[in-house]
Amino acid sequence: MDTLKQKNERIKRKRKNEGIKRRMETLVKKVYELGRFDGVDVALIICKHGRYTTYRSRDYKTWPLPMAKIETAYPLPKSMLPKDIEKRLSEYNKTKSPRESNRH
Repeated sequence: MDTLKQKNERIKRKRKNEGIKRRMETLVKKVYELGRFDGVDVALIICKHGRYTTYRSRDYKTWPLPMAKIETAYPLPKSMLPKDIEKRLSEYNKTKSPRESNRH
């Protein structure tokens, strides 16, 4: 029989995985919606524990392009990393009024 502690850990893991699954579904939906705009092509790759989920707005074997080709495109691509987003979010939070920041 499971101890109470083991059961609670299992429940926490299950909730966390369900939350991640919902976020992934929402992300795929948003990427799909973005790809519906004229002239916007999107590709999404998510890897969780070695299992991939992919989405691409074009059904071409050559889409998405390899990173080597994307990095040499002109005009140069805008490449972002988590630190870039974190910086942008921290700057955004600094400009918000204290009352607005308490809402989140």
